[in-house]
Amino acid sequence: MYLYEWLAFDGYEKNDCSERVTGTKKQKKYSANTAPVNVSRCMSESASDNSSLYSYNNIYIDVRTPNDEKRGAITLSVGMGGLMLLLAAVAATWFPIEDLIRGADVNGLHLGWEFYIFSVLLTPMTCWGGLYLYFRYAFRHLRLEAFTARRLIVRFNRITRKVYLLRPKHLGGVVALDWDKAEVFLDPDMSEAQGIDGFVLLGWDKESHGVFDAQGQPKDTLEVTFVGKPTRDATELLAFWEYIRRYMEYGPEAAPRPQRLLSKFPWPWNSFKAAWRLDTGFVGKPALWFFILLNLLLLPVILIHGFFHWVSLLLCYEPTFPKAIEQAGRPLDGTG
Repeated sequence: MYLYEWLAFDGYEKNDCSERVTGTKKQKKYSANTAPVNVSRCMSESASDNSSLYSYNNIYIDVRTPNDEKRGAITLSVGMGGLMLLLAAVAATWFPIEDLIRGADVNGLHLGWEFYIFSVLLTPMTCWGGLYLYFRYAFRHLRLEAFTARRLIVRFNRITRKVYLLRPKHLGGVVALDWDKAEVFLDPDMSEAQGIDGFVLLGWDKESHGVFDAQGQPKDTLEVTFVGKPTRDATELLAFWEYIRRYMEYGPEAAPRPQRLLSKFPWPWNSFKAAWRLDTGFVGKPALWFFILLNLLLLPVILIHGFFHWVSLLLCYEPTFPKAIEQAGRPLDGTG
C-alpha cells in the first residue's frame, strides 16, 4: 500500500525530488518532462473535493493518499507465509519436547539417534532459521500494509500555511512543510487519458528550505507526497487540485465543505467495496455492465482480496498528529 512513499523515502540521499517522482509509475504516466508548477497557479475553472477528505474545518483539511484500496495482497502472501513459518517452527519445537517428556514417540517406539538428529536438531533449526530470515528480509515488506499506521494523512493548514505529513517513522515520519515553497507536479495541458488513475504530487527540494520536523526544526532534505483518491480523468484531477489550492489561498468560502467525509473506522464493507472497485460514475452507461460481468467472474478473488484488505486494517493502528500540530493555527482558547 505504501510502496510509492517507501520508494521515495528510500531514495532521499540518492536522487533529487524530480528524479524520485519521475522514478514512479505515476509520474511516467503524466510525462517524464513535466515541470513543477507553483502552488499559486490556477489550473482549473472548477473545484472538486474528489471524495478524498477525512476532516474539514475553518483551519485545516485532512486528505487521503492514493493507495488506500491497494492493500491486502501483501498481507495475504507475505503475512500468510510468515504465519506458516511460525506455526512450523512452534510445531517443530513442541512435538519433540512432548516425545522427550514421554520417553517415546507417538507410537510408543523407543527414541533412536535419528530422532535426536532430525527432530531435535535439524528440523527445529531449519524452521527457526527460516523464521529468522523472514523477519530479517520479508517482514519489512509486510509493514507496507500491516503492523503500521492504518493510513497516511496529508493536512493542509491554511492558518499556519503549512502542509503536515502524518507517516510512520519507516516512511519518513511526521514533517511540516511550507505551502508557499511547494511545487505541484501536474501538467495543466494534459490529455483526459493522462488523468486516469492520477493523483496530485507535491514536492519540496532542499534549496527551498521549506521542510521541518514535528518540533518545527528545519531539515536539510527534500520531500515528496502523493495526495488524493485516483481520478477518472484529467478534468477531475485538476479540479481536485484546484479545490486544495482555493482552500489554502482563499479559505473555506472558495472550497465548500464536502457533502460527505471519509470514515476512518475499518468497516468490513468498505474493504469489500475497495476490492470490488466498480466505479459508480458508470451508472446509466453501457460500459457499466461490462465491469459488473467482469467483477462477477472474479468474485472469489474479490472476496479474498476484500477479506485480507480488512485484516490488514485490523492489524494496523490509527495514527494521530502530535499535539503541537493538532493545536497549530487554533486560537489560544482552543476554539475554532
